[in-house]
Amino acid sequence: MNTLSQTLTNGQFSLVYNVLSLGLASMLFTTIFLFVSRERVLPRYRMAVVVSATVTGIATYHYFRMFDNFNHAFAGLTANNPDAYNVGYRYVDWLLTVPLLLVELVAVLALARSAQSSILRRLVPAAAAMIVLGYPGDAKLDIWGISAGVWGLLSTIPFLYILYVLFIELSKSLDKQSEAVVKKVKLLRILLIATWGVYPITFILAMGTNTFSADHFVAREVGYSIADILAKCLFGLIIFSIARVKSAEESAEFAKSEFKD
Repeated sequence: MNTLSQTLTNGQFSLVYNVLSLGLASMLFTTIFLFVSRERVLPRYRMAVVVSATVTGIATYHYFRMFDNFNHAFAGLTANNPDAYNVGYRYVDWLLTVPLLLVELVAVLALARSAQSSILRRLVPAAAAMIVLGYPGDAKLDIWGISAGVWGLLSTIPFLYILYVLFIELSKSLDKQSEAVVKKVKLLRILLIATWGVYPITFILAMGTNTFSADHFVAREVGYSIADILAKCLFGLIIFSIARVKSAEESAEFAKSEFKD
């Protein structure tokens, strides 16, 4: 739970309400699209598309929970109770979806089994550690007397390691990919940096205080939601496009049936 030093104005309430609604709709309909479209790629790439749909499906549930929780905490003149808003919903979502985001990226490249296992054995634990270490700082929990800034710093360590694996180790596996696929993978890596970069900024803004101002609360929820939409929905759609490109490259029959002039 978070404590706010101020209550929300009507404008601030409407902004967070609408952004959470946008997040819920984006996750839901991206999930539907990906599940329905999973047959539009070759069988070896369908797992990556299904994982993408699973990510947004998990996020759909948690955005419903956050939307309901936000309404319960803030809707109505007598319900403006910041202590009732639980940021833990986001972190449970991230604990499940962030590792899966990395799984779908590796899966769509169809690397050799040994290469996939080697990369995922490093990425998945690092992603889980990043989320677990970040939660106490963001939620302002008093654990072992460690400040939010320290938790943020600890969470940054696995984040930097993930970037190292994605940009250095994974690059070694891109030599056998086509130019079109390499461009899309590079776009995905930039997208991850841009969206995940929202979270350390939030830690920096919150350092040195045990409460959130209403402005900071709104900025955090809006920033997290927009970052989530880009990092899950847009990311998943790019994964789907990579699967389509690789399917067309490997099967002339598929290319003819799916990419008619």
